[in-house]
Amino acid sequence: MLLGCSVALGGCTTLTTQLDPPDIAAMEQVTDRAEREQLYTDNSIYRHQEPQGIRYTKGNHPSSPRRSWQSLDAILRSDAAASEALPTGKLLAARILTALTLGAAMVMITGAAASAREGLDFKNLGGTGALLLGGGVASVGFAIGAGVSYNQARKGYDRAVDIYNESFGMRLGILDGNGEYRPPPGVMVDDEGFVILTDVETGPPKRVIFLPEGPLPPPLAVDPESGAPTTLDAETISAGLTGAREAAERECRPLATAGRSVAAEVTIDGPTGTIRQIVSDNDPVGACVASQLFQARFPPIAAAEQVFTATVGF
Repeated sequence: MLLGCSVALGGCTTLTTQLDPPDIAAMEQVTDRAEREQLYTDNSIYRHQEPQGIRYTKGNHPSSPRRSWQSLDAILRSDAAASEALPTGKLLAARILTALTLGAAMVMITGAAASAREGLDFKNLGGTGALLLGGGVASVGFAIGAGVSYNQARKGYDRAVDIYNESFGMRLGILDGNGEYRPPPGVMVDDEGFVILTDVETGPPKRVIFLPEGPLPPPLAVDPESGAPTTLDAETISAGLTGAREAAERECRPLATAGRSVAAEVTIDGPTGTIRQIVSDNDPVGACVASQLFQARFPPIAAAEQVFTATVGF
């Protein structure tokens, strides 16, 4: 088992399905700001916290495949700044230590075979016994070292993701040199540089209806005469939104300026407890928030639908 773990720790980046690098040079030729915003949203790397650890996607579409950090090698190396930040040395160290672990394990197996008849006597340790003991101790030590190097490499790749997203945003003109969001021409900002979302002259920003992927599930049997509630109370709504709101705050933060909030109008399909549609700001942040809120689930109610507002702050 120890041997198998050490092999895995060495890293198999070249054998892992890679996220496709975007054609950034071609994207830099796009002049329309809204199209650049969408390109940034569709090609940035997003993190997803899952039980097996952090998984990554290119773009924030719900159907985007979620992969491990070993799948980021090609896309990160496509950007000069992110490529320089890659922990090549740590990954190489993990692979070397893995090879040493394999060698030490072979020495241990050789010692075990040689001392099979006479057994291992710690008081009168002979050559074969020393070979067995030394190989076992060395394989454990090398395996621990490989695991440490592997963990450091994983953290290095995670840091390179932030550098990649910032570099990508700067090349598209979405972020400035400090990694802060650059508002498009004509957008008003306050004294601290935050985007003013509501303009008293032109009214609130445009909003758009977002629909779920695929058809809604079949309704559950809810008898209106059984005493089932016809509406969800505030506590039930808050509980159903908890995970989706946390995901929106985490995944959409790279797109939003600090202090911004998105108020999305959510319509629930009563008999299934799933979201029928979301009306939110028509920009990358509003679209990102909507895509994460679709993860929310609620108990069915004895009514066709219910509408409420969910606010996500950054």
